[in-house]
Amino acid sequence: MSVRGTSRRIIVYGFLLVIVVLLAITGTGLYRIQKLSSGLTEIVQNRNTQINLMHTMRQVARERSITLQSAVITKDPFTVDEYAMEMSAAASRYVTAREELLSKATTATERQLLERQHAQTVKTASSQNAIIQQLRDQEYQTAGELLFHTTLPGQRNAMAMMDEFILLKQQQNIESLKSTNQEIQQTYSFMIFLSAFGVLFSIAIATLIHRRISNEIMRREESESELRHSELRERTVRENMMDGLLTLNSHGRIVSCNKAGNMLFGYEDNTLIGKSIQLLMPNVITEDSNDHLVLDIDAWKKGHLGMSREEVCIHSNGSTFPAEIDISKIELEGEPVYIVVIRDITDKKAAQQKLQQFNQELEKRVEERTDELARTNVKLLHEIHERVKAQQELTHLATHDMLTGLPNRALFNEHLEIAINHAQRHGRQLALLFLDLDGFKLINDTFGHETGDHLLKTISACMQECVRKEDILARVGGDEFTLLLREMTLPADASLIASKLIKAINKPIQINNHLCHVGASIGISLFPQSAENAHELLRLADNAMYNAKTSGKNAFKIIGNTNSKTIVD
Repeated sequence: MSVRGTSRRIIVYGFLLVIVVLLAITGTGLYRIQKLSSGLTEIVQNRNTQINLMHTMRQVARERSITLQSAVITKDPFTVDEYAMEMSAAASRYVTAREELLSKATTATERQLLERQHAQTVKTASSQNAIIQQLRDQEYQTAGELLFHTTLPGQRNAMAMMDEFILLKQQQNIESLKSTNQEIQQTYSFMIFLSAFGVLFSIAIATLIHRRISNEIMRREESESELRHSELRERTVRENMMDGLLTLNSHGRIVSCNKAGNMLFGYEDNTLIGKSIQLLMPNVITEDSNDHLVLDIDAWKKGHLGMSREEVCIHSNGSTFPAEIDISKIELEGEPVYIVVIRDITDKKAAQQKLQQFNQELEKRVEERTDELARTNVKLLHEIHERVKAQQELTHLATHDMLTGLPNRALFNEHLEIAINHAQRHGRQLALLFLDLDGFKLINDTFGHETGDHLLKTISACMQECVRKEDILARVGGDEFTLLLREMTLPADASLIASKLIKAINKPIQINNHLCHVGASIGISLFPQSAENAHELLRLADNAMYNAKTSGKNAFKIIGNTNSKTIVD
């Protein structure tokens, strides 16, 4: 009784010990899993924040690019400042997002990538600001070239670096997730292993104490019966497989072959036993120096073992057929055994060939259709180009003088209104010069209109050489011209330009064997000193020009303060 009681106590204590160990393992594992999950959540949230910030920076960059393209396409000087304000607001959002991103923890590689991206963005922003300034100056062609040749490629480079940063962060999240999942799986596996060990240990103790030898003998008999049934099931499955199944020894000799294998190669039952696999598949094995057939181990090392591949097989009648084979290796009683599964893929290859032929025909049709569409697109583009060209020519004829190519009165008045509005907003000064040629009527009447027209074109070209690119020179009458001086610093600058024009016009010009000599009378009005609207500036400059003409011609007069109507040489 005492021995039985002691055994019972040992069983109870052992069982309690197993329960305590299992509870400790479970608690420790769950704590570690919770800790890993919390750490992963914090890391992923931080990286997602950085990704969102980079998405914000990328969206801002894209908005600035779209805004700038809209400004270039619109070509409306009145909306340039609005576009500039939108770009400035976008830049502020970009700087805020970048500062917040830099405050986050990043690696050295990410820092370098951010620095390169920021350097490219700064360079792109500089060219964008230059385009805005060119649009304000109405240099549309230069702005368009700078946009498409410099700014947009630079913007794409900067956005590509942003995408690279986002992809890097996403890859880090995936790697962290994989690493954490692996650790969790390892923890689960370790817990399951220890739990199973504890359960099996407790079952083993109970079994060793309470079950007798007869039970063990009964289990053995049942196991042997199950093994026999298992072998019978395996043999039945093997013989009824649709694929051929061969087993080989280490020398490449056939140990067994199922019914499908015999039918596939055209042999009777048991005919192939002991034969070399080289008889059926010559490329699977090679011969060594001792004339023994051995497996080509180098081929297996290159990845063929355990993988499907195509081989040429030989039928008993000598014909060949394509087959897909799978070779796996197992150990039986310390000896390697190779299992070969063979599938005839003759029909599959024929179907693949038909499919390939169909794909080739389809690709040919697609190519022909693509060529046809390409030719149609070329024609459409040519028609669009011709229409745009005609529209541009009509616009040029409506806004420019046909003889000299200079802006006409309507276009000059439009530029004058724009310049006045710009000067009012920015506190700048303007000068308006009204010029009339002295002696032109006499030359036109004496030598004819052809000589007069030639003289006007020559004088127009001379005056264009005397003014800046941003100034506006226009022909508003027969021998009358107007000149708008923008971004003027001092009123004396207008006097220098007027003197330069008179000196250039006074030079004799040889036309059709006639020496032509003309002068110029110039009237000058100033903004805002003389007037603050376009109509009044034109009127005052015209009056000053007539005053210069009545005072002896070939001179210039400047209108000063409008209240006193002062005229100064």
